[in-house]
Amino acid sequence: MQPSPRPEAMLNVRAQAVFLPVAMSFAETSAIALGLGELEALSLRLATEEIFSYLCRKAAPDRQVRIRLTSGGYYVAEEFVFQAEDFNMRAFNLTASVKPGEDAALEETGLLIASRMVDRFKFGESNEGLRLKLIKERVYPAAEDRQLPPARPLEQYVVRSAEPEELKVFVRMVAGYHNPHVVPRDFAYPGKVTDMVASGEYRVLVVADRAGHIGGGLVWRREGARLVECFGPYVFNQPHGSAMAKELLDACIGAIARSKVVGLINRAPTPEFPTEYFERLGSLVLCETDGTEVELEAYYRELEEDLGSTVWTHPSLEAFLSAEYRRLVFPREIRSVTDEGETEWPCSVISAEVDRGQRRVTLRPGWRGRDCGEVVAAHAELFGAEGIPCIFFEVDLGKPWHAHFVPALLKSRFQPRLVLPWGGKGDLVVFQRS
Repeated sequence: MQPSPRPEAMLNVRAQAVFLPVAMSFAETSAIALGLGELEALSLRLATEEIFSYLCRKAAPDRQVRIRLTSGGYYVAEEFVFQAEDFNMRAFNLTASVKPGEDAALEETGLLIASRMVDRFKFGESNEGLRLKLIKERVYPAAEDRQLPPARPLEQYVVRSAEPEELKVFVRMVAGYHNPHVVPRDFAYPGKVTDMVASGEYRVLVVADRAGHIGGGLVWRREGARLVECFGPYVFNQPHGSAMAKELLDACIGAIARSKVVGLINRAPTPEFPTEYFERLGSLVLCETDGTEVELEAYYRELEEDLGSTVWTHPSLEAFLSAEYRRLVFPREIRSVTDEGETEWPCSVISAEVDRGQRRVTLRPGWRGRDCGEVVAAHAELFGAEGIPCIFFEVDLGKPWHAHFVPALLKSRFQPRLVLPWGGKGDLVVFQRS
């Protein structure tokens, strides 16, 4: 069965100031119609005002602009498609600031405001022109501080999908009975997880008996083109030697076996995770609230024959990749990117996924420019100064332009820790700052 198309609204308009009220009203009313609350919709209205004004003044005056809003269940995405000779994305960096008196202060101030109005963004090129996607999530209440259901051993049980109310109970049990390092960040908001499951972002299986007592569960999601990432298995107070964890993983593998997925990974395994069925990819170091370091191993299981691919990297990373691909027996052709004087955009952009509760941040390339070294260093300095000890950076080897960030990462004390096969358009390399 094909998934139902996601609800969307679209506006085509020229980048002229007379149409600014139209674009603003369209963004706000469409966001509300697609499920956002009034305050979140107002944020998209303000972001639309600043971006459309910038396009009218500087980037794409009089050219056609397409604005499309799409519902993602727990978020609304607003996409701008336009043609422009220049679009200064520097303001979308968390490190960006505007100094009074600078020539570009007026233009950049508006973009800086727009970038702070949304939760995430993506920027790229297509046959139609430049694409800027803003993502605004719905606001959900945090999990209430209520007594958790008792975790009891189950003599007889079945592995099945959870009902929405049952799913919220499971989410609270996972957060309440397990170390936060092995719990997805979204599990702080049970209602959000319910919407993410309904939209297909997460899949969840639970183990329950006839009376509805929950003994455990497993969560997974798509990660890149041909990879699935699972979380758990979460087992609540089951007897030693219980087969529950393995049964959950078998059920997960059975569910994804026909979806052309090459492999299954787990970057935050619980103590019950059956490591004997997986290969070790590498490890990341996290920090407890008292400063104690915790090393989490990452594991991988091949589900379909990996026929190989071409990966792009900077020469300084070739030795690491060659060693990892030999160890893991991944058929890859490694190609080096070169800088031969071609024209570059002046500004680089890095997106940041911040988890202040777990004191960690994951950085990703958003756009490559001449200043990528300075931008990488500025982000490392910013989060270091904020007391966030765990700083990660993901490089997609399927996107050749990502490789140009590697020298800047190494210079800023980032070290490659593990390779996630097919974790993006190609393989992902996860760096961690030492």
